[in-house]
Amino acid sequence: MPRDYVQRVQARYQQHASAANAAAMQRYMKDQFLFFGIKKPERVTLSEQLIRELGVPASTQALSAVCRQCFQAEPREMQYFAADLLRPRIKKYEVELLPLLEELMLEKSWWDTIDFLAPKLAGNILLRFPGAIADYPARWIDSDNFWLQRAAILFQLDYKNRTNSALLFSFIHRQADSREFFVQKAAGWALRNYSKVNPDEVRHFIMHTKLSKLTIREGSKYL
Repeated sequence: MPRDYVQRVQARYQQHASAANAAAMQRYMKDQFLFFGIKKPERVTLSEQLIRELGVPASTQALSAVCRQCFQAEPREMQYFAADLLRPRIKKYEVELLPLLEELMLEKSWWDTIDFLAPKLAGNILLRFPGAIADYPARWIDSDNFWLQRAAILFQLDYKNRTNSALLFSFIHRQADSREFFVQKAAGWALRNYSKVNPDEVRHFIMHTKLSKLTIREGSKYL
């Protein structure tokens, strides 16, 4: 049962909790969430052990139920466990996982979860099934939720020379007047990454588009 699965993860994490680490991690995340205080290398090792013991849920439905439970649970490392569960296996999943990923983006939203759900998970699926872009990122960018806007801008972050630059520039342009820090920062990050592949195209876009100072500063770092 998903509840039992998630409770066993919580119990194992609790055994490795550190109050000192938790306080520091909570401060870093602007006191948005509680933490067990398990640093990433140890957490990943624990997650791998747990997944070997508990197995990977066999169906997309069961997997989705476990991930939902993880995102409803406390502390924050429970959301990270969902990433540890999904990321090494993301190439096994197709577009039927995208509704779940969108749902998780809207649960306890903050940059740390968006930044693995969008480029690492949704981005992997959308690279293999670009026909779904119209149903997901193209809708996210025009939503009134700035976390979905960030996800739309970042989903191609790891695409390198496979980036659809026209789409990237279009999305950034459509939110160029946003005053939201997390959208401006995402635009700069996406431009900076793409500039490693095509600096001239990024330079031209920055020079001919009205962008926030933050986006320009971040996007120009490698130019």
